Amino acid sequence: MHDAARLRLRDLTQGVYDIGDEIAEGIDNVAASMADWDTGLVDDCMHELSDAVEQGRGEVRQYLAEINGLRQAFVSGVNSGTLSASEGNYFHPGRTLSFLHPHQDPPPVTVPAAVPTSPVVSTATLRMSLRRRNTELAADLTELAEWVVAQTGEAVEHQSVLLPQSFARSWTQTRETVAAWKREVVGDHPVLVAEMRGEAPPEFLAERARVERVLARVRARRRRSAAG
Repeated sequence: MHDAARLRLRDLTQGVYDIGDEIAEGIDNVAASMADWDTGLVDDCMHELSDAVEQGRGEVRQYLAEINGLRQAFVSGVNSGTLSASEGNYFHPGRTLSFLHPHQDPPPVTVPAAVPTSPVVSTATLRMSLRRRNTELAADLTELAEWVVAQTGEAVEHQSVLLPQSFARSWTQTRETVAAWKREVVGDHPVLVAEMRGEAPPEFLAERARVERVLARVRARRRRSAAG
């Protein structure tokens, strides 16, 4: 029973870390789409992130409750000692172990610098101003993704964070950042922004295409096997 409980604890811990990684990756995808000036892809990534947060909040609530129950059982004498997720040579290979800033509040959206609005401003100057703000807002989301990673680690290792609430706050912060991006970057310059699309193609699109090609080959082999 003890070994089964230990394995269950390992699986639950892995599950919580994976959910945190998925949400952080979703935020990173939004940032990458913004960096490529792709308003349509930003919207698509926001839909994906919304689904991940909604599903993840319910799952981590259940997982963490069971994790805490197992730990209390170990502490009370089932294992005649104590147990933490960091013991037993447990290693999680995901990005969640790389967190460096376990602060409680999500990073704020940076205050924008003034974007030139004069009718005589050069296109080059306007592009430079828009790029600066675009970079700032994308960096805000990158920092927010790191915060989600940190919150996940704190919730698992120290039970010091209400992770469902942290996920909800990250979603709110992402929405506010995207709203600022659409207002301050796209805003009155949708044609210029559309011209800059494709400057930094997101890496996650190439990875998704690669995975889809692999899955297509697997499906093709299965069809051939079934036909033969």
